[in-house]
Amino acid sequence: MGDDESSSPELRLQRCIRDLAAVQALPSMCIGRTPAEALQIVFDALPTALGADLLYLAVPGAPAVERAWLRGHQLGEEALAPLQGALTAEPGTDGRLSLPGFGELYCFGADVRVDAGRGWLVVGRDEPLEPATDRMLIRSAANLVGTILETATVLEGARRKDEFMAMLGHELRNPLAPIVTAVELLARHPQAAREQQVISRNTRHLSRLVDDLLDISRVTRGHVVLRSEEVPLASVLEQAVELAAPHVGRYHHQLQVDAAPGILLRGDPVRLAQVFGNLLNNAAKFTAPGGCIRVAVTASPGRVRVSVQDNGRGIAREHLGRIFEPFVQIDGRRDAIRGGLGLGLAIVHDLVQRHGGTIAVHSDGPQRGSTFTVELPTVAAEVLASQGPRPLLLPPQSGCRVLIVDDNLDLAELLSEALREEGYDTAAEHDARSALATWRRFRPAAGILDVGLPDLDGYGLAKEVRAEHGPTPVLIAATGYGQPQDRQRAVDSGFDLHLVKPVSVQELVVILQERVVAHAA
Repeated sequence: MGDDESSSPELRLQRCIRDLAAVQALPSMCIGRTPAEALQIVFDALPTALGADLLYLAVPGAPAVERAWLRGHQLGEEALAPLQGALTAEPGTDGRLSLPGFGELYCFGADVRVDAGRGWLVVGRDEPLEPATDRMLIRSAANLVGTILETATVLEGARRKDEFMAMLGHELRNPLAPIVTAVELLARHPQAAREQQVISRNTRHLSRLVDDLLDISRVTRGHVVLRSEEVPLASVLEQAVELAAPHVGRYHHQLQVDAAPGILLRGDPVRLAQVFGNLLNNAAKFTAPGGCIRVAVTASPGRVRVSVQDNGRGIAREHLGRIFEPFVQIDGRRDAIRGGLGLGLAIVHDLVQRHGGTIAVHSDGPQRGSTFTVELPTVAAEVLASQGPRPLLLPPQSGCRVLIVDDNLDLAELLSEALREEGYDTAAEHDARSALATWRRFRPAAGILDVGLPDLDGYGLAKEVRAEHGPTPVLIAATGYGQPQDRQRAVDSGFDLHLVKPVSVQELVVILQERVVAHAA
């Protein structure tokens, strides 16, 4: 750099503005990068952006990262040790440092602060640094480096969390799938009807919660997808009582639930049960053993009011306004002991609003109980009557062949048995190679294929089936993975449908009737 530019404040300021703009462009270059990739981008870009002859960057963490760049070359580890002591020492007032083996440079250091602690950025030039511009630029660069690395670390953690949630959801869905199928088979035995209904309802509820696990932010942000159907309030309250029964029984509470004959709601039965189940669970958990809980139902034209009242701990007046906020725990210590995260009432509030209703809370103060009141719109009986009865499904044609492929032996055999009882001719295999051999012999009209098969996965199996047997067979992917990219990959592999486990037998019967039986008739 020439003496004119070094001695001209105006030119120095212009250069500082130019370099600051280059430094500010770094975040856009690091979007979507891992922390290690972001660090490399920063290290490669800063010497040019800062006009540095020396750049030394040390960032704490596990492991800590230390790198140095000198006059166009990155220094190896053997050169870092003699540099480290001199570089991390506070430079003198004139900014001059004598670096062993590298001569004298004008250096300035600034903190790089990240979650793991305090790092260090040292910039050196062969010419003196100008305090009013260069040092401000280096401090800005140090702050920006810290922000970039923290952001990359947070985003990497979020990515890993999403991957973990997807894998966990898949692993939870796998054992759920044979349970759902077994419950549907159990339903064909009248002597076990009551037990089957309880297991079925709670299995469906658990399945929906597993769906939420894949993207828990949907719940707190109100992005849960609701189903819409007509459901009796009495049925909703019955399911809610079942959900709360463990807590009510544990604390020996007296529970009174008003009858709700003829009151019909339009909404998601699982979510509505979750609303009142959460309210009953809260009442049970925060009421002393032997307490009283009452569910009161009051109907009016087009609306119904359901109140959950207890004689428990109560709520102080100053806390009433925040009770429905996420992560709010009125008594953090006691709630934590009882296993709460402070999300239950926030979810209830969101679900009630999504159903076109309102929720309010009243308490006369600590130890004087509390009442949560939910108002929901009701469905007029005459509207339901005008819709007429739903048509019954025709039985499938006998002999329609279906091959089930799943490495979960229980699921494959149970699903094969269930479809056989529906009139289908079925076979089951547990790996892709055996499935291909059976396909050539059995010639099925449809295949229900698990994706997570050993050796050759379900996507590869679908491609081979298409290559050998063309577009005619109906291929259904049944998998624990349900993200949009999973559905797209299924389509690209030749599947006709992508279903997320657990899949009900009745759902499969409907699909097979529409896609296979109807076309064969």
